[in-house]
Amino acid sequence: MEHLNLFLAQIAVIFLPGIIWARLDISYAAKETPSELEFFIRAFVYGIASYAVTFVIFIMANLPFSLVDFKAAQEKNILTQAMGFEILAATAVGFVLGVLWVFASNHKWLTRLLQKIKATKSYGDEDVWDYTFNSPRDAVTYIHFRDFANKFVYAGWVNTFSETGKLRELVLGDVRVYDFEGQFMYEVPLMYLARRPEDIHVEFPNP
Repeated sequence: MEHLNLFLAQIAVIFLPGIIWARLDISYAAKETPSELEFFIRAFVYGIASYAVTFVIFIMANLPFSLVDFKAAQEKNILTQAMGFEILAATAVGFVLGVLWVFASNHKWLTRLLQKIKATKSYGDEDVWDYTFNSPRDAVTYIHFRDFANKFVYAGWVNTFSETGKLRELVLGDVRVYDFEGQFMYEVPLMYLARRPEDIHVEFPNP
């Protein structure tokens, strides 16, 4: 049991870069919470990618890079001072790659590339709600949110948006409220709106 605990502790430290990247992915990019098995697979793959990039950086900087002897991890401490520096470097690399991964996922870089080369017209598996409000186009930053139930139109700048299983949420800034006749009612600096998906009607007045 002692050898097993030593082995697991060392493996956890070694794959810390992948764990950090996986946590960023799950917290800010993934649409669904993965199972424990899926999380460990992601952490393993992201860890390998982090060390691969770190290895290239070390080679370009003419720095030595140690190879881990996993077979010996069950019997003794394989974490040397040199490896400690490599793990710290890989952790920093993994964090940066994780942030880039979140940015690329949320802004649909791959989807936009495939659309650019006319390989697909699909926006992927993600909801159009996310795809639209993550778009870099200025036209989607200012909206008219039409409330048919209360006969109001909320005109404002998209500050924050999110999607849950039951609601679509928006926080608008510099909001001006009108009735359906176009009559100005009032204005507020921030407004939170939450509606069921079937009750959402959003207009984009700016081309």
